Amino acid sequence: MQLDERSKQILKAIVLSYIKNAQPVGSRSITERYDFGVGPATIRNIMSDLESGGFLSHPHTSAGRVPTEKGYRFYVDTLFEEETFLKNQSRITLEAEQLVQREDAGQLLQDTSKLLSDLTHYMAIVSVPKMSEARIRHIEFVRLRANCIMTITVSEAGFVQNKFFDLEKDISQRSLNHISDYLNSLYTGMTLDGIRKKMKRQMEKMEDLYDHLESEAFELTKQAMHELHTTDTGELYTDGAVHIFDLPDFSDVKVMKGLLKAVKEKKAVIELLDKYIGSDGVQVFIGSENRFLGNHGCSLVVSQYKRGDRVLGALGVIGPTRMDYSKVIPLVDSTAKQVSRLLEDLS
Repeated sequence: MQLDERSKQILKAIVLSYIKNAQPVGSRSITERYDFGVGPATIRNIMSDLESGGFLSHPHTSAGRVPTEKGYRFYVDTLFEEETFLKNQSRITLEAEQLVQREDAGQLLQDTSKLLSDLTHYMAIVSVPKMSEARIRHIEFVRLRANCIMTITVSEAGFVQNKFFDLEKDISQRSLNHISDYLNSLYTGMTLDGIRKKMKRQMEKMEDLYDHLESEAFELTKQAMHELHTTDTGELYTDGAVHIFDLPDFSDVKVMKGLLKAVKEKKAVIELLDKYIGSDGVQVFIGSENRFLGNHGCSLVVSQYKRGDRVLGALGVIGPTRMDYSKVIPLVDSTAKQVSRLLEDLS
């Protein structure tokens, strides 16, 4: 269905009114708020046509209409072309710059989730890079007790992860220090899996020349990789779940509990974010355009963040389908760019 200019403007007015008030919108309220140069009867006919085209729905308990997912999608797709939206981007960029540079990259991402939640009053989500896939800046082994060590791994992007695992044979702290120094002197900038594979190739080529240190370093790296692969399902920072309790959109307690449970368990949300890593720019997914979002009556605005050219993760905002897209879209975009800049400065 092709919409003429007047129909587009009336659809936009209905979407904006519903976003603001969460109440079905009638033709009279549109006539009172906007001057479209036509009377309520003409507005009603246009609204009826928009309903027939799938852009609006008509709750049986009300004379007004509410936007459908198709209506929101049309609004979002045309939003990027509007001059006022482009002007808002520069203002919202200043809000994103409230992020304070941190020496700790993990704290930076926690701050980011809080900032996004505070500014939007929706739920913010930020995925943390998997250490098993990261390039390593520094690795250290610490003996905690007999046959038990802690691995401290620092990625090039500044993320730190501690892991504990048991050894079949006890190793002194002095030997662990030698192994750490050995790995850091030769393999900085590689992934743990890359370190393991390169060491294995070298040992196979020069088996007679390799001494006890290299053998122990290889075994420790292999165990560290195994531990990461079995436990590194990804991390997620979230903030603002409490905000959505106050929204009328989430009055269904069962749906609400399902969403909060999914966020707490993290796996489904991490998979949701990972799905869109690699897509440039801001992505907007409305309701049933994604199964997870559709099941919980939500929309997601998401963007990836980087360190240089390397994509590290994604950040975004989950809210109702009637979220304030005109604010959330540029805010997510600006915040992702700001996080990328700050992570680059940390290097």
